[in-house]
Amino acid sequence: MPPVSVQRTADYSENPRRADATSGRGASTRLEHTALVLLASALVFVVLFWGLGTPTFWDPDEAHYAETSRELVAAGDWWAPYYNEQPFFDKPILFHQLQGAAMVAFGPTEFASRIVPALAALALIAITVWFGALTVSRPVGITAGLLLAASPGVFALSRYAILDTTFTAFMFGGAVLLTVAALRDRPRLQWPGYVLIALAVLTKGPLAFVLCGLTLLLASIASADARRRLLGLRWLLGLCLVVALSAPWFIYMYLRFRQDFVDGYVLDENLRLYAANRFGNQPRIWFYFQILAAGLLPWTGLVVGRLVDDVRAAIKGERLDTFEILLWAWTAAVVGFFTFSRFKLDHYVFPAAPTLCLLCARAWADVRADPLARRHAGARAGLHLVGPLLVVIGLGCGYFLIARLELPRLAVVVPIAITAAGMLLTAVINVRGRAGGRPPQYPWIALSALLITYAGIILFVMPALEQRKVVPDVARWVAARAGENDRVASYRLNRWNPAFRFYVGRHTNFIDDPREAEAFFASPQPFYCVMRRAAFQEFVAQGVPLTLVYERDGMWATSGRVLWRRRITPEQFVVVTRAR
Repeated sequence: MPPVSVQRTADYSENPRRADATSGRGASTRLEHTALVLLASALVFVVLFWGLGTPTFWDPDEAHYAETSRELVAAGDWWAPYYNEQPFFDKPILFHQLQGAAMVAFGPTEFASRIVPALAALALIAITVWFGALTVSRPVGITAGLLLAASPGVFALSRYAILDTTFTAFMFGGAVLLTVAALRDRPRLQWPGYVLIALAVLTKGPLAFVLCGLTLLLASIASADARRRLLGLRWLLGLCLVVALSAPWFIYMYLRFRQDFVDGYVLDENLRLYAANRFGNQPRIWFYFQILAAGLLPWTGLVVGRLVDDVRAAIKGERLDTFEILLWAWTAAVVGFFTFSRFKLDHYVFPAAPTLCLLCARAWADVRADPLARRHAGARAGLHLVGPLLVVIGLGCGYFLIARLELPRLAVVVPIAITAAGMLLTAVINVRGRAGGRPPQYPWIALSALLITYAGIILFVMPALEQRKVVPDVARWVAARAGENDRVASYRLNRWNPAFRFYVGRHTNFIDDPREAEAFFASPQPFYCVMRRAAFQEFVAQGVPLTLVYERDGMWATSGRVLWRRRITPEQFVVVTRAR
């Protein structure tokens, strides 16, 4: 080593131009590394943590989960979830325990309710970076992590006090450890993988088994190498470990609540929710493809191009590598399972986000490595669409901001930044790509535009929506005036019931039937009841002795339409009590 070092020194001293060039590359590398760290740090902070506890709860799920966790802490019963002092069989206990622990540390606040999803999203990003770096390359891992951090799904769900990011972090983390154990011949990693899958079961139930099992089945069918490697793991012993860790809570709940737990959790919240038509007006079968297409913007064309390339290669008889097959198998398992569910919510397919970001990152890296390769023609076409899509998004945002939305003038920075980034990216990728040039190692331009977009949403959109959310204020008004013996009720508040229950901080009678409401009003005990003004007027017209004591105008459903310049008529929320 010393002679080589001396020779290098001599070479540099004898050839100043070479020394300067090498020094310049080193300085450029350091600058790029610094810029990468700053961009990643800013992205993670803005997307996950900036203003996390500022907005009050949105309707309805996060207030429902937060109230359940608060009652868990208040009652000191850390094993059975309750909502409004009634057993709550919606999901297993682990998320409520984690959320409750945050409330013990920070108080029963919005921040405490959301910090667990935010930290879980951070863990998911780190898992994605590590997985991509270990199995493909460091740039692919970093790119995938950046794309995931900048995805609309992470931005929304890390700031929403529900369990999807936590469940995905546990389940995908477990699947990643099992995959690395199989592909990299590191069998010891399978054991913490099984533990993480058990935690996923305790977060959202046997769904973790189903999705991991479907992935294993699809990958084994598609690839003999994947089948050989995956079946080389200790699946039977691992399954026993998962069951041993997760089953005790389910057994405990059955022994404590018996048939109520079977009916409420096993039948209603799992089997019937998936297979029965319990709710009307459900989306069509292509719903999740629309969600993924929108949620992957502006990378949608890139992942579609990657799929086209892989399908074309498979038709020609080319072998896809096992890692690629596993990524597609996971995506297909998640999207396919929920596509055939009778009940659909947009965030159900969030577990597919990490693998789709990894596929995008691989496509980006492959086009960069060989810009003119026919094998990556679809990905190359998708890459050329990233800039134009940003331009379209920017112009659309600009139109709505100028013509439709009532937001501060400074918010125009967001569509300008998106449009400018799209134009710049179009020039960089399309012009250089036609000349055989390579795209940059990381998608700086698009990620910077998305960073500005999320900052704009936090600075301008969320405060504007917050001004129109009045149910928390109405609930606080009731909580400040209701005596210990006063009853509290809501009448047909629908999606706002959980937020009202959380902010009023006491047992609430949720009333939907008019006759039930009249019976409640006729009881001699004093009460406060929240309803819409139209309902109050109907009761008064029927002779029910009610008097209005408080009133607020606000939005009935959380929707961007409330920010339109031509506002929809706001809903009138009133607090009523017995007329004297």
